[in-house]
Amino acid sequence: MTEEERRTQPPSFEDRLRAARAQRGLDTPRGTGAPPAGAAYGVAARAGVEIVSALAVGAGIGWALDRWLGTGPWLLILFFFIGSAAGLVNLFRLVQGFGHAPGYRRRDAASGPGPDGAESAKGTNRDGTMPPAA
Repeated sequence: MTEEERRTQPPSFEDRLRAARAQRGLDTPRGTGAPPAGAAYGVAARAGVEIVSALAVGAGIGWALDRWLGTGPWLLILFFFIGSAAGLVNLFRLVQGFGHAPGYRRRDAASGPGPDGAESAKGTNRDGTMPPAA
């Protein structure tokens, strides 16, 4: 197709769609620029809810068992600490993936050595990270 024919042909559907999405601001590139406004507040709110809810559930179970068994504050104290441990585990799970590239995953320990006898599973680097996509 010559340059003259391209200029005289109407734009394709993909070109019109791309222009319409750009005009409305829907074609913003992903992963560039600053994160959306309020993203950090969402993570902080989720972290707070995770810890508070785990503490409340643990203390509630301990209080209910203490009332049912008549053991005083001992089960309340025990389950308060169990709830706080659960809250910290949930918080760790929340922040564990931050700072990693998309698609990052660690080598599964159960997969064993790779086909060459090295300590990396098939398709992973020796440190357990996934190689970049080709």
